[in-house]
Amino acid sequence: MPRPTLHSTDAILDSARELLLEQGAGSATIEAIAGASGAPVGSIYHRFGSRDAMLARLWIRAVRRSQEDFLAACAAEDPRAAALGAARSIIEFCRSHPSDARLLVSFRREDLMQATEDDQLKAELEGLNRPIQKAAVLLARRLFGSAHRRNLDRTVLATFDLPYGAARRYLIMGTQLPRHLEADVEAAVEAVIDLQ
Repeated sequence: MPRPTLHSTDAILDSARELLLEQGAGSATIEAIAGASGAPVGSIYHRFGSRDAMLARLWIRAVRRSQEDFLAACAAEDPRAAALGAARSIIEFCRSHPSDARLLVSFRREDLMQATEDDQLKAELEGLNRPIQKAAVLLARRLFGSAHRRNLDRTVLATFDLPYGAARRYLIMGTQLPRHLEADVEAAVEAVIDLQ
């Protein structure tokens, strides 16, 4: 019978995330993460290989969490409802997972790709947004009849850029998103969709 894991991967990643957000990237050393999570240094190295690989895994986990409801919303039968639902899913993600959302607006994927030496991890980071890109193309076709550049740009603006832009200031400050944000974002999404 295998020994139970004393320190889960999620608990270690949560500790790393909180160190990053509270004290900056330089503070998230393996030793500091071990101290915060209670996991042995050797166990962290064994599980992740390096600090940079662990931070990349942390980023990937946050992105996948954010994409789940977004992609489900994009699949709604009515394209307008899909766009509104996708935008709303981002605000809901920011509200329900503020630390993950704050991580995503504070760090860049490209920096993580440059820092890691693991080719498989680089490829995973590089392909991470493909499901969102594919969903945006399909939604642009459903909303506007084609995925030409302007239609695709409008779709991404409405469903992705607007909600993250609206939430960004609150996330960076570490404050709660105001209750009216969903309604304001939905009004902005409808305005973009209705542009002629």
